[in-house]
This record gives sequence, C-alpha cells and structure tokens, in this order.
Amino acid sequence: MRKKKRHKRKRMNSGKRRQTVKTATAVFLVVLVAVTGLSMCRSQENAMKKEVRGVWVSYVDFAKLGLSNKSEAEFTENAKSFYDRAEELHINTVYFHVRAFRDAVYKSDYFPVSKAIWSRTEELPYDPLKIMTELADEYDMEIHAWLNPYRNSSFEEDILDPADGASTEEILLCVNELMDNYDIDGIHFDDYFYEEGDVPATSEKMTHVNRMIKQVYNAVHSHKGNMVFGISPAGNIGYSESLGADVKTWLSEEGYVDYIVPQIYWTDEHTAAWRDDMFSDTLDEWIGINVRNKPLYVGLALYKAGMHEADDPGWLSSNSNIEFQINQLRGKSCDGYVFFSASDLFRTGAAEELNVYRNLEF
Repeated sequence: MRKKKRHKRKRMNSGKRRQTVKTATAVFLVVLVAVTGLSMCRSQENAMKKEVRGVWVSYVDFAKLGLSNKSEAEFTENAKSFYDRAEELHINTVYFHVRAFRDAVYKSDYFPVSKAIWSRTEELPYDPLKIMTELADEYDMEIHAWLNPYRNSSFEEDILDPADGASTEEILLCVNELMDNYDIDGIHFDDYFYEEGDVPATSEKMTHVNRMIKQVYNAVHSHKGNMVFGISPAGNIGYSESLGADVKTWLSEEGYVDYIVPQIYWTDEHTAAWRDDMFSDTLDEWIGINVRNKPLYVGLALYKAGMHEADDPGWLSSNSNIEFQINQLRGKSCDGYVFFSASDLFRTGAAEELNVYRNLEF
C-alpha cells in the first residue's frame, strides 16, 4: 500500500507538476504577449516621438501671445497658455526667437534687449528665455534658440556684412552666450542671409555664408551637451541659393547642418508666375537634393490657413491643406514639420484647418 500510495503520490505530484508547468507556460505566454504588445506600443510611441512637430515663436508673436511688456507673473502665465495650446496640438518642439535684429530676448552681456519683448524704460526684471526653457522642460518639449544671424534692423538693406569676419565673430559670440547660459536643445537659423538684389554673385555669397555656417556648426558640436544646429531656408531652392544659402552643399557634405527646414509656404493650387512647382513638387526637389538623408522637416504656412491669397486660392478653398501636406511628408519619410507661427495656433481663421489636423494620427 505504501508503494502504491507512494506511487500514487508520485503520479499526483507529476500531474501537479505538469499542471504547474502548463500554468506557468500559459502565464509566461500571457506575460510575453503583454510585454511584446507593450514593447510594440512603446516602439510605435518612440517612432512617433521622433517626428518633429514644431512651431516658430517669432518676435512678431510676442505681443499677440501676451509676452510683450509684461510682469514676470503675467509673462509666465501667458507662456503657459501658449504651451498648453501647443501641447493640445501635439507640438513637441519650440523654436523661440531670441535674436531678430542684433538684440536679445534673454539676459545678454553683449546685446540690447529686444524691443519686441520689452520696450519700457526700466530694465527688464526677469529672463524670458530662462522661463521659456524651464516651461519647455515641464511640458516635455524641446526648445531651440532661433537667430537671424545677419539682420541688423527691420530695414531689408540693413544687415551685417557676411564677407566681414567680424560679423561671424559677433554671431559666434551670441551662439556661445546662449549655449553657455541656457538649457537649450539647439541653435536655429532662418532664411535671412544676403538680401535679395545684393550685388555679389551667388557663388561669392554662398562662400561667405558657408564660412560662417561651418564655424557655427563646429561651435555647437564642440560645446558640452547634445545640441544640434539647423537652418530654415526659403522653400524655392533657386531663390534660396540667390540669398547665399548653399543648401545643396549643406545636404551633401558633413559639417554644415544637422537638419534642414525648407519653408514650403504654398499649396498645390498656387498660380504664382514666379513659382514653378506646387507644394508636392517642391517637396520632391528637397528630398532629391538631400543625398545624405539628413533630417528633413518642412515649414508649413499655418499663417495662411483660411486666408484669401490671390496667387494661392487653395488656402481659402480648402480647410485640409495642412493635413494633406503632413500626409505627404509622412508618406515620403520626412522627419517632421514646423508651423509658422505660434500666434496662428490661436487664430480663428486657422481653426478649421487645425480641427482637421487634429484628426491625424499622433
């Protein structure tokens, strides 16, 4: 009996073990599926996070956003309202205008405070850029310092001379001051280089601008931290080159930019005689010259949404231009987009476009 009992007990234990193994296997499979699913979700989430969804906060936006001539408390509260709206619209990157006319929207030892942010006689009692960077961190967004390198004033012909080495030294002074004192994610230039109609030949313009661009790139990459340097040139490649922006070199050689944001500010319905290609065609041109596959984001003209444009009726005839353009970018494996500009996130005329945009997958 003992043998039988022992044998029986062994059989029972064996059965329990098999059942335990089955249960453990089932649990493992459930956990594996759950973990795999979670991993896939996280991978998809990370993939989506890699898409830059940006907005330019221009000096012309400051008053509209309630950031001009405000107390520190008012500035902070209104900046939070901007970040709330940006977050609601799935923005993850802010390009904040810190230098428009050889001035500063931050506490600078070298440049006067921007009148767009503070035109009162008394000294600015707080640091706008510090507040904006701290809030960007709270909202889990990147913030890049946006500079107009050469522009001296709002008069188009009044710029620093790109051929003068002192101009580059001043630009580097500003870039290094920003990198040394603020928790920014990068340095960003837009399309203001030479002015239209300037005498130097295009190749000479590009030589002078490239000399400066390479030095800024080297400064950014020599600095502590993991900052990047990018440029937003005009959307028409030929026009952009005529201003001294050597975009083909920037996208075919190392040492110039980490990313590029061409401003393709028109639809597939424009009728402008001077603009040969539609949005879709122009996008293909930029993809075509991006031979090193650098991150390509595209500047989108949110400021035209719902507006009457005589040479571009698409902005008024449709409320899905932005949606269409983003789908084009995604379908062609571009890396993101940037809206111009921040105040249009709140503009009534852009509301219909933004409502359609919000139905995209994020």
